[in-house]
Amino acid sequence: MAARNPWIARDKAQINVLTQPRYNIALTLHVRSSSMDIEALVTDLDGTFWATDMSLHAASLETVARLDAAEVPFIIATGRRAQGAMSGIVPLGLQDRAAVLMNGALVRDRLDGPSFHQSAIPNHNALAIRNIFVAHDLEPLVYIDDPAEDLLAAPDASAGESFLGKAPGVRRVDDLVQAIEASTVIGFGAFGYTHEHLSLIQGEIEGRGLASVFISPSHIEGDQGIMVQGANVDKSTGLDALCERHGLDRTKLAVVGDGFNDFAMLRSAALAIVPNNAPPEIQAIADVVIEPNESGGWKVIPDIIGV
Repeated sequence: MAARNPWIARDKAQINVLTQPRYNIALTLHVRSSSMDIEALVTDLDGTFWATDMSLHAASLETVARLDAAEVPFIIATGRRAQGAMSGIVPLGLQDRAAVLMNGALVRDRLDGPSFHQSAIPNHNALAIRNIFVAHDLEPLVYIDDPAEDLLAAPDASAGESFLGKAPGVRRVDDLVQAIEASTVIGFGAFGYTHEHLSLIQGEIEGRGLASVFISPSHIEGDQGIMVQGANVDKSTGLDALCERHGLDRTKLAVVGDGFNDFAMLRSAALAIVPNNAPPEIQAIADVVIEPNESGGWKVIPDIIGV
């Protein structure tokens, strides 16, 4: 019999769930074998691999080095667009790693390469989604799959100039409708608004079956942000495409994540690792809860997965 892995929680009593769930999500802890053979480590970026201000603890890079030495792939899975992810990843020299972008809408063999998998929003749905934003007094940011400029912003875009002025890969457009009609749209976003405001937009978009929507705290403008991808698209579907292409066993992934957009890939992971500053609902589906990045929490991951 394989030795028990002491890092893996065996029952709900071993996980500190601070409050009752605030969202309508069914939570079930899956007990998994401690003798699993992990084939790859998948990580979210913001609040997980690095802190919300993009500061990085040395333990994160030390863990990547140990993964490399053990020939265990290190895979990025983020809600960021490619240019936004590369702004933090390129200085670390990790742009050659496989990446799931835009919450699963784009998948690449390497972050700085072309997308081999694309879940675009049909043009008529994209125009309808833009109209819903406008009906709620927001002009959304529009995401496209372009190697240089992957973010379209109108003059009255729903993000401040403090962000747009320094963000990489921004294309300023005078007529957003015309730009949408001429582009392959991957997603929409708006940042710095209340959850109540954004949830009205989410309800209309999802109620009409136009797309998938995530609302989460905004690291860009404060308050809350909304991200819109194609219907039934999430990080887990992006990982499906990546694993099929590279011959990875989808049932043998260790996943690190902290947000509601990580929920699906954490639930489908062989081993779900969550920092202890994540929402209680996300901690409740973890096999292992670790310290956050800024406290060096990543230092225990190699021992957890056995590399």
